[in-house]
Amino acid sequence: MPFPSSGCQTCRDRRIKCDKTKPICQRCIKSQRTCCGMGDQQVWHAENAYASRQKKRPRGPRSTRMDVVIPSHVSIDLKACAITYYIHNYLHDPQGIPDIVKDVVRACLPILPATPWCSVLDLAVSSLALAVFSRTQHYPQAAIEASTTYHQLLQVTQTAINRVNPGNIDACLLAIFFMGRYEDAVLHPDHTALSRPSFPSFSHHDGALAILKLWNDRLSRDQPATKVIQHTRRGSIRSALMRKTNLPEWVRDGRFYGEHGLELEYGRVLVWLVNLRHRLWTITDEIASVQHLSPDLTSRVDQLNNEALHLDEELEACISHVPHTWNDLQVHTLSNTDLPSWPSSDFYSPTIYTYSNPAYAALWGQYHATRLITKNTRLRILALFNTRDLASEQQFVSQMQAISDNLASVIPFCLRRFKAIQDSTSSSHSPIILNLNEEIKPSDATLVIWPLTIASSLKYMDVEQKRWFKGQLARIGKLVGFGILESAASDQWLEL
Repeated sequence: MPFPSSGCQTCRDRRIKCDKTKPICQRCIKSQRTCCGMGDQQVWHAENAYASRQKKRPRGPRSTRMDVVIPSHVSIDLKACAITYYIHNYLHDPQGIPDIVKDVVRACLPILPATPWCSVLDLAVSSLALAVFSRTQHYPQAAIEASTTYHQLLQVTQTAINRVNPGNIDACLLAIFFMGRYEDAVLHPDHTALSRPSFPSFSHHDGALAILKLWNDRLSRDQPATKVIQHTRRGSIRSALMRKTNLPEWVRDGRFYGEHGLELEYGRVLVWLVNLRHRLWTITDEIASVQHLSPDLTSRVDQLNNEALHLDEELEACISHVPHTWNDLQVHTLSNTDLPSWPSSDFYSPTIYTYSNPAYAALWGQYHATRLITKNTRLRILALFNTRDLASEQQFVSQMQAISDNLASVIPFCLRRFKAIQDSTSSSHSPIILNLNEEIKPSDATLVIWPLTIASSLKYMDVEQKRWFKGQLARIGKLVGFGILESAASDQWLEL
């Protein structure tokens, strides 16, 4: 085979044909090699030290997470290594992951054309990749380069936004998304630095919504909604839910954005919930200003309560349309020999759930979290009445505890803290073995960030359950390199 004369240095060293994809060779992605771009560059692979017998390979199960070992005395293309690390660890999805579970990055970045890799996207991906690489791999030089890249991105993005057109709108929206993620990543988990409920990325969420408005008003007639536009809208709904703000009329109908099926139904429920909660906060402020509940306010609160009841019913109807294959739940019970006590760092209780796919478990985690915030909203509404209905309040609190237990039982499977063993002799369900020595993969951890964000933020959550959810979210924040999530353990964390 002739020596490859072009392509990334990794493929050239291995005498294999490179597909020349930027910013990272796809052959390197499939083989889990570190690709540091095109040209004559020194390249490392995390396995090289073991393969050359310079280091003894550790015994026990091997982690599927890819860490990049960089000798301090060697000059490298740090950006390319950071992008490689990010793509390997954050963009790998379980097979068959439902679209409803994906965020903008998981849904859109892998399907974008490999070339041309425009400057705004190159800077956007690079700034975030360098930031998380610095935090997770403890490489300060990457943080310096991330900051420099991010400031370049701000300038380039501003120019691009001023000239938004059908050819660059996806790139602009993705860049803004990565800018928000960068701001959340670099936040130091200093409890005094987080001001409830303002997160660093919220201003970028407003920027993305402004571009959606431009698309709605000027471009939508000639350009249907792309996947990027569709998922940006979903992100705007979540942002409004966290901030207790209202959604403008033009963003409410998912059909206009190409939604259909389960995604359309679930989106309708979320839009309804967002706007109901915004009205709840408006009425709460009005009651606080007059310090009494007038007949008019009483009528409006009663209307909110009825709407919240119907909203819960709509959510139940929506989830009933989930395909049967996504709901193959099996219940397992850990014994005292598995773990001495609960809650633990990995399990809230001995009861754990398994599904045929961690992505399906993440879907149910998302559903449980939505039910929790719906119940929490009803409790906030009931608290506004002059005469407290203590029986109803206690009923909703009990329901929240049961739903929280379900969510807590889903999380360990999403994070692969155990695995089921196929046993043909078992008539009930497969036995399990704990998998606690394996590192949690960032791609798995990101599947549960949204459910944990909700569960860790609810006012009427059981104290012990809430503490466990906050601990899980802070732990994941450290794992994936997002400082904002590490702050979940603080008293200044978001309250929904």
